[in-house]
Amino acid sequence: MKLHAPSDTAWTSRQDEELRRQLAAGRSINEVALRLKRSPLAIRTRVKKLGIREGQID
Repeated sequence: MKLHAPSDTAWTSRQDEELRRQLAAGRSINEVALRLKRSPLAIRTRVKKLGIREGQID
């Protein structure tokens, strides 16, 4: 049986909200990735999908 890492799973609305909170708190993409147990690429991809402007992060 294969166990899926969080990066293999779909994003939840709770995770989206946590992503927004972490970025609003001034955390870097790498810090957010560690906290949410996802890759920096996954974070950047989700930021783009959610329409968070680059000026709001990093």
